[in-house]
Amino acid sequence: MKNVLITGISGFVGINLVRHFANVPDIVLKGYSRSKVEGVEYLPNFSAMALDETKIDTVIHLAGIAHDLSGQFTTEDYYRVNTEGTKALVEEVLKSNIEKFIYVSSIKAVCDTSSVPANESIQPHPSSDYGKSKLKAEEYILSKQWSSKSFYILRPGMMHGPGNKGNLNLLYQFVKTGMPFPLGAFHNQRSFLSIGNFCFVIEQLLSENKIESGIYHLADDGFLSTKELYQLIAHTLNKKPVVWNLPTSVIEWCAKLVGRRAMISKLTENMMISNQKITSAMAAPFPITMRDGLIQTIHSFDGK
Repeated sequence: MKNVLITGISGFVGINLVRHFANVPDIVLKGYSRSKVEGVEYLPNFSAMALDETKIDTVIHLAGIAHDLSGQFTTEDYYRVNTEGTKALVEEVLKSNIEKFIYVSSIKAVCDTSSVPANESIQPHPSSDYGKSKLKAEEYILSKQWSSKSFYILRPGMMHGPGNKGNLNLLYQFVKTGMPFPLGAFHNQRSFLSIGNFCFVIEQLLSENKIESGIYHLADDGFLSTKELYQLIAHTLNKKPVVWNLPTSVIEWCAKLVGRRAMISKLTENMMISNQKITSAMAAPFPITMRDGLIQTIHSFDGK
């Protein structure tokens, strides 16, 4: 029996982990979060004493401030929560009998765009406070002596699944209107990560002791352009895709005019991630293809 503490368990990723492990024997999830999740026992704090008293074997650290395009959070907020909060947890983990520590970072800790599959040796150059605060937390973890404990720093790409209301949902809502897709002139390549494959990685890390400590980039196999994603959504909804090849300069000017430049950039830039290291380390391949994962998410937007 493994007792696993998940910080930030009430968020999108945490909720999906709870659903996934509900069907996995010998795994008991416990939570530490501002909001409660039904059926999950909560720890009052994450002190080393509390971790050992509840016989926690593994800590999965999800809690933090997510990437924010609206400007709601300050630089200080990001470092206080994402960096200092992680440091405080790491210190307690190191004093405890925890066997494994899993930190869910982000690919944004190293880059916002990449025209080649970014692997774990990439030189970090985060551009946002979110990415910089995540990188600082990573550096702190790497600076510590873990002795007999295992640690994993995961850098997922764009994650999606049921309950996710990000840019994928916005594109889905756009396709539902039946309007032509105006971004046909952009020829980008992007990586995606289904929540199902993320949960599979976590399950592998919990059950396998042969996976070495370190940094791992997470992404589904393959890449997809935004135009191809639009076409996939349209076909899934039984709609005929209509693509306009408007000049990229016109699109970028219009996006800037209406305050949607960041959103358009996220949709049209290259973000290619290599998953070779994690797939080589795991005992089995990803159970969900990139396209099947996206189709599952698309159906979830309409409750299907």
